[in-house]
Amino acid sequence: MAITDLYHAIEAACFALSPILKPVVEKQSSAFGLTTQEMVLLCVAPIFEPECVSASLLNRRSPYTSPDLYRKALENLANGGMLSSRDGVGFRVTEQGLETIRKLNQSLQKTLAGIQPLPITRMMDLASRLKDLADAYLETPEPPGNWCIKHARRLDPGRKAPMMARVNQFLEELIAFRDDAHLAAWQRYEENGHAREVLTYLWVEKQAVLGIIHQSLSYRGFSLEDTLSAASELIRKGWVSREGDLLRITPFGREIRRTVEATTDRYFFTPLICFSTSDLEQTEELIKEFRKGMPIMDI
Repeated sequence: MAITDLYHAIEAACFALSPILKPVVEKQSSAFGLTTQEMVLLCVAPIFEPECVSASLLNRRSPYTSPDLYRKALENLANGGMLSSRDGVGFRVTEQGLETIRKLNQSLQKTLAGIQPLPITRMMDLASRLKDLADAYLETPEPPGNWCIKHARRLDPGRKAPMMARVNQFLEELIAFRDDAHLAAWQRYEENGHAREVLTYLWVEKQAVLGIIHQSLSYRGFSLEDTLSAASELIRKGWVSREGDLLRITPFGREIRRTVEATTDRYFFTPLICFSTSDLEQTEELIKEFRKGMPIMDI
């Protein structure tokens, strides 16, 4: 089997869960006067304890989003009483914030409890298999390490949670380890997360004008000047060429991006050598069955 097939099955299952979970998060966010992004950041804040959550810490977890966007969201949460801060940089969740998180989690678990894509014994088998994969990743040394998945495990709702919630948790953990693998794969080549994403955009699209690239990635919170700076660095390295406003990925740039993807796949696969090919194939098929059994909803 190709390990990319297993990951694609995991990714597709998570994508199928999104239109079920997203409306719940949006409804609860609105009820508490928060944006969806603010609610998500509030919910992940406790996983970093005893460290305070900060823009720089969140940027380490996801370097593709502007630290300024994180900073603004954290400050808004503090102004709303969900977080507290003494230095204006690091934040901790308040009792009000914890209560908000509890109510969201209750709504999410109630929603998940009403869905059963597979017979209960198959669901139990799937949850067990996914946890075994995640446990193997939690023992992974550097590279790539397990910083992302280790923090994701702290969101585990526990054995008493609905089976769907357990499956969702372990799928999220596997996605988190994919992030560990991808972040580690980039370390030798490029530190700037925005530059990485600009290169990836051109890797997919082959060419684009700077303004279109910036517009497409605007949800990340970077300014046009930031995008120009990232593109300039890629041009300096010879990964991208420029003709007027048109940017093209070079053969060297394609090779760098291809190498990063291949390294990511290798990091993702290596911890699974303790599983037989048969076990992994059965897990993949079970994930696909789970995906097919999910209700079809618009996102």
